[in-house]
Amino acid sequence: MNKSLLATLSASELRKRLAWSCPLKGHSGHDGISHSACYDRLHKTKVEEKIGFLDIEAEDLKADFGIMFCWKLLDSDTNKIFGDIINLADINKYKTNKRDNPPKEDTRIVQSLIDKLGEYDRVITHYGCRYDLPFVRTRAVIDKLQFPSYGALYQTDNWVILKNKFKLSRNSQQNASLKLLGISRKDHLSLAIKHGCLRGEKWALDATFKHCNSDVLDLRDNYNAISFSVKSTKTSI
Repeated sequence: MNKSLLATLSASELRKRLAWSCPLKGHSGHDGISHSACYDRLHKTKVEEKIGFLDIEAEDLKADFGIMFCWKLLDSDTNKIFGDIINLADINKYKTNKRDNPPKEDTRIVQSLIDKLGEYDRVITHYGCRYDLPFVRTRAVIDKLQFPSYGALYQTDNWVILKNKFKLSRNSQQNASLKLLGISRKDHLSLAIKHGCLRGEKWALDATFKHCNSDVLDLRDNYNAISFSVKSTKTSI
């Protein structure tokens, strides 16, 4: 439940939100408190969108070959970074569960990301329209989870802005940070780190979480530098 929202509502507005049911596909059973972003967008009650900067890390570029290791989302209003990462318990639960279709190693963190996305109107990514969001959507289906339906959340992709509005030698996040801002926090995940994550080793998980944290900070800074060149569109995830 969104406690910060509850503190701002009048009694009549609270009753309206609790009586409302989200009409979007796959959102049945959610009211105007648990799905405040959907309620506000459909009722046009918010002046500004709630924006999050998203980055994920995964075992492979293809979601049927690899699992998601972690995610980070930076809140544009507070600059607070939220995130989740697989752990040894997730891995052992998958290995030892003998039922048909047991939870995968990343089922828990894919669900926690879906829950967090429900709090936002727009998500900013870098190459997310072709990697991050399709990857998470695919893992959600594999993990038997309900990914946000079409129209539930808008997206903006820094890579698309760079490709269409700028002329860099490479449109990677690291190159954009270095060439446009003069600095990048970017590092790279080695194969050893990825293998360590698959075994649930703390040193590897810590390195991956730190890497993902650096990525969302560069993502935010790049967006702030280049977003002047485009109009914010209602492109669904």
